[in-house]
Amino acid sequence: MTHSVAGVRAQVSDPEAVIRETHRWGKAHAAEALLADARVVFGADHLETAARHAERARDSSSMITRSVAMESLLYLSGQSQVSEAIGMAGIRVGSTSVAICVFGSIGVDDLIEALGWTRDDSVLDAQGKSLRALGISSAEEATVSEDARRDLALERTALLDAFR
Repeated sequence: MTHSVAGVRAQVSDPEAVIRETHRWGKAHAAEALLADARVVFGADHLETAARHAERARDSSSMITRSVAMESLLYLSGQSQVSEAIGMAGIRVGSTSVAICVFGSIGVDDLIEALGWTRDDSVLDAQGKSLRALGISSAEEATVSEDARRDLALERTALLDAFR
């Protein structure tokens, strides 16, 4: 199974309806899709890394969720509990920037078109984002330079394996 990632501009008014529509789309195209609040994504490589960790967990039969998309959300958020990952990184009412990862042979642009959203990969950039979105305290964030924030987000993703 391959994956592709993108960022989009959207106006989410009913996250559950969007998730249901995405699930229907995935079933129709033999794919799975992760939708996450782009405020917790610190670069496209952060999203890519979460997807690769989830695929490795699937391949080694060590997933703690039932889908590679949800497993990716755990890695992206650095959380080991699904409810915490959804609360931290899930799309919500008012989300305007969304990170998408599609697992399967169909490309991410097909889902973006189906949802009527506009692709904008710049929403994945780390610039200007606060690590507090990943549960890092203000005091901890103050010790990390703006340039190193992306690296810290990647470390949180990798550390999840250590706690399994």
